[in-house]
Amino acid sequence: MLIFYFALLFSLFSSPCNADLWAETERMSDLQQWRALCGYYTVATAYMKDSNARITVFAPVDDVFTYNPDIRALDQKETLSHIVDSQVVDLTMNKLWDKQTLIRSTINSGYTYITQFENNPGNFICTPMGHRPYPGTALSFIREHDVTVFEERQYSNRDLSQIRDILDRTPDIALVIYGSSAWNGFHTFFIPNDAAFARVIDRNRVDREVLLAHVTSTNRVLFTWPWLYDGGQHYYPSVRFSANIIEDNFKLKLVMRNITDRRTGKWDLYAVSEVYERYSQFRRGAVWAKILVPNIPTQNGVVHIVDNVLGIVSETIDMMIYRNDKTTTLMRYINTIGQIVRNYFSATGGLVTFFAPWNEAFDRIPEQIERRLLRDRIWLEQILKLHIVPAKELTSDEITNETIVNTVDNMRQLYFVKGEWPANNITYYVIGGGIKTAIMMENVAATNGIVHYIERVLGVPYQSLWNVMRNESRLQASFHMMSHLQLQYSMDPWQVLTPEQNFTFFVPVNEAWHKQAPSLVARMNDGNHWQALQYVYKRHILQGQALMYTDLRERTYVMMNDEKVVIRRRDRCAAAIFL
Repeated sequence: MLIFYFALLFSLFSSPCNADLWAETERMSDLQQWRALCGYYTVATAYMKDSNARITVFAPVDDVFTYNPDIRALDQKETLSHIVDSQVVDLTMNKLWDKQTLIRSTINSGYTYITQFENNPGNFICTPMGHRPYPGTALSFIREHDVTVFEERQYSNRDLSQIRDILDRTPDIALVIYGSSAWNGFHTFFIPNDAAFARVIDRNRVDREVLLAHVTSTNRVLFTWPWLYDGGQHYYPSVRFSANIIEDNFKLKLVMRNITDRRTGKWDLYAVSEVYERYSQFRRGAVWAKILVPNIPTQNGVVHIVDNVLGIVSETIDMMIYRNDKTTTLMRYINTIGQIVRNYFSATGGLVTFFAPWNEAFDRIPEQIERRLLRDRIWLEQILKLHIVPAKELTSDEITNETIVNTVDNMRQLYFVKGEWPANNITYYVIGGGIKTAIMMENVAATNGIVHYIERVLGVPYQSLWNVMRNESRLQASFHMMSHLQLQYSMDPWQVLTPEQNFTFFVPVNEAWHKQAPSLVARMNDGNHWQALQYVYKRHILQGQALMYTDLRERTYVMMNDEKVVIRRRDRCAAAIFL
């Protein structure tokens, strides 16, 4: 059994101390559940009361027992796995250690892995191990033939026959890396199951380099929760195998990602291998492997069973989205218009970048718009072509706020936004056909290009102008002002996609209002000047036309409320000047 939490650390030091840990926990209100748990077992209580024992206790606070009530039923071995048989002075000195993870023995002969975070070195997570780890190495776990070993455990090796056969044919990798002992170091192992190897067309491509691509570097033992807490900034081992040493290779990065289904709230974990430059068997892009069975402790680290072979790309875009249960609606739309669009995905000669909407993206479209989309095959074809960038493998490392790419649509372009909030948490957005959407799964590599999975369908309106303002943080000042005006009902009509309800709205952002005199803004919002404020906003609205940025580039002026507004281009932006 594994327990994941932010641990409150207690340690007995060499300096004189009159109280023992049992007495210390009595006066701490947030450790009463842990104290009660230790009180059930004689050995645990004896260690807590022994003032001469040189131990370190990783004690879960009461909140952990609240959101994870299963730990109230820990047996004695699992409770003792929280007590390390030495003093971990590295934490008390708050120093940086050379290795990613400290490995310490517990008093019941298990291991505790203490992870220090690169992005936030002051924080630590320990992953205590109960009596449920596999009692051997990762190699012996794969080779295990005795099924009784896995009784009453949440994991087994019954679907690992393919990796077992491959390791038997590469004894150097198998024995030195997968079968390494504590003298050689601890690792994180991502083990593909048999179904993962069934997706590899050419089995000869699974060589030593690929096997090493499934193992982290020395002393990087990472369970799922600590890895996600650190933002996933961990790297693969090098593909070079020499002198029993695995070195870091920053051209081949490994991250762990969680993707949440916003309809159900459930989330899946993925191990993602990303290659920045093509070499050997690896091609540019990322391979996503869903973690089926996480956190299997072994004597030389931790094993995660995954559903894909990392680093190997053998499917076309068409094959990839066809087997993905999150893109069933997309495939139905593609099949509706025949091979016109599908040819771009199934061809192996040309390279394309495809922004593939999830089922969730189509669920966001209102029913009346979706019915109109399915009736209009020409519009549907234009929408699907808007998601395809021809003759280009566009990966996230090439995306900046200045990136513009052409699409198969030949009429509209795609723009990008690279957002970073909070620190080190980068999200990429793509803008096309008036829709801004986040890229949820990026850089997925196929044999004929790159796939980015997005959460909205480009070019299909799913919100009124009023809802767009409501959900945009930079427009909250204008949204608050317009909530007092009759103009809001024009922005939120009950009919959609009708010519009389089309608007072009030049909305002032928050910064625009901050540039005005505070007294003037306060006067307009005092409740006595709503008509004057509505007149100001009407001068920002062009009724009867929905002009996009590409339309404005081709015009020198537009008429707004019988006034001439000159359009001038400044770099990527268009400036409107009232005359």
